[in-house]
Amino acid sequence: MVILNLKMNNILAFNDFEVNFSYPKKLNKTLIPNENLNNKPSFRYKKLNIFIGSNATGKTSLIKCIWTILLFLNRREQNIIEGIINQNGKPASIELDYADEEENKSYLKRIIIKYDNNELKMGYNYLSIRDNDSYESRSKDFEGMTFSLLKPIDCFQTMNISSGWNIVLPATEKGFDTVKFADTQNDEEEKEYFNILNQVLKTLDSSIINVTKSMDAPNAIVIKHENANTIIIQAGYSISSINYLSSGTKYGINLANILFSIKYHKNGIYLIDEQFSYVNSDVEASILSTMVSMLGPNEQLFFTTHNSNILELGFPFHSFNFMKKVNAGGKQKIEVSCATEVENRNNVSPKSILDNDMLGTAPNVNRIFEIGEVND
Repeated sequence: MVILNLKMNNILAFNDFEVNFSYPKKLNKTLIPNENLNNKPSFRYKKLNIFIGSNATGKTSLIKCIWTILLFLNRREQNIIEGIINQNGKPASIELDYADEEENKSYLKRIIIKYDNNELKMGYNYLSIRDNDSYESRSKDFEGMTFSLLKPIDCFQTMNISSGWNIVLPATEKGFDTVKFADTQNDEEEKEYFNILNQVLKTLDSSIINVTKSMDAPNAIVIKHENANTIIIQAGYSISSINYLSSGTKYGINLANILFSIKYHKNGIYLIDEQFSYVNSDVEASILSTMVSMLGPNEQLFFTTHNSNILELGFPFHSFNFMKKVNAGGKQKIEVSCATEVENRNNVSPKSILDNDMLGTAPNVNRIFEIGEVND
């Protein structure tokens, strides 16, 4: 499954919002090869989607929305969508375009979800993807097609979702302050998982000597420090309550889980939000680069950051999305702009877009400076 376009209205803080995850023009040089649907070279999609913006511009909310929609498509329960509707008294809608494979054939699918008067209905339709199709050309054929709105259970009787997802949110988000370990299927995977755990945690904390599987506690790991301290962390523990580890090191377990999942292609979609707030920017850049290098066919990574150094890693301009809030009719509205809207030259860094505030995403800090002004 590859996400190509998402529209939302009255969903969390998003109104008349649209974000696109395809790109029309083939790149001559790129650090991310094979950004196209498997066996469909002209059907291009963004494998890496980085979201940059000030505080409260919707980065975490967007990741949560994508995850919630995927969860709904999997479980088909109305209350899942109800949980992200902003104003219950007003209509809400979602439109999702994605590509999927069934029996070695590729399809472009569109799902429409509408919620009104406490009732949720949805419809979907699909198109086969031909050898020379691009998303931009093929999606036009949805115009004029019928989308019969039905109850979710009726709509899904003939619909499949081929891939799963892996998401990590900050421990401050409900349901995410819990230690989890990767699900390994055999001895080889378990060995590699603990190798990744060691590499990540030792990078984040140089005093860590070794990370091993606990022989005493079930589903637990043992972290040994050079000062002879031993920390046992069991699945289900609260991340925030782990003692003796720095905040950044605690999140290292989540990062190791995602790295393992990508390396073994456990999930098709990877959603990573605010996992590097306490991590050195060079470490964040190296982990992100490694994740991107391991992405397989028809896989996508969605990633939020406050680290402007990420903009200098040499990824394609279309990988970078800048989020901001604007005043629309006296109300705040979230907008997203792709870096390609203002620049796409190979000899220019995407960081120049941020440094020169070419998309108007810089925070207004005048109120902060006013604090230091001397009153007459």
